[in-house]
Amino acid sequence: MSENVRELVKRKTRKQKPKADDVIPSAPRGKRRGRPPGQYATQLALQEMMYTHPDKEAVIQELFTAALDQDHKNSAPALKILTDRLVPVSGFEKLRGTNNIQINISTIGEADISEKIIEGEEIATIEEDVD
Repeated sequence: MSENVRELVKRKTRKQKPKADDVIPSAPRGKRRGRPPGQYATQLALQEMMYTHPDKEAVIQELFTAALDQDHKNSAPALKILTDRLVPVSGFEKLRGTNNIQINISTIGEADISEKIIEGEEIATIEEDVD
C-alpha cells in the first residue's frame, strides 16, 4: 500500500537550470580572455632590465630637460609622465576622503533694513514729457 501512496503523491520533477557549459559555448583556443600566459613574467623581466640599465639616469635627466623646456616638441608628454609619477592621484584621493572642505556662513544679529520709500514720477507722465 505504501508504494501506491508514493505513486499518487509522487511529484513531477522540476526542470533544472541548464549548466553554463551547455548554454555558453567554450571559447576557441586562440581567443581566451584575460592576460596571455607568460605576460606577467615578461613585464617583470622588462622592469628588471629598466632598473638595471646603465643609462637610466641619462634617460631620466632627458625627461626632465624635455619637460622643463617649453619649446621642446615633446614637452607635454614629458610633463604628463613626470606628473603621473611625482604627484600620484591616490594622494589627492586620500586627502579628499578625510578632510572634506566645509564652508559655513553665519550672520550675527539682524540685518539693518530701512523702510525708505523712494518717491518717483509715474511712467505715464514721463512718457508724455518725452513726446
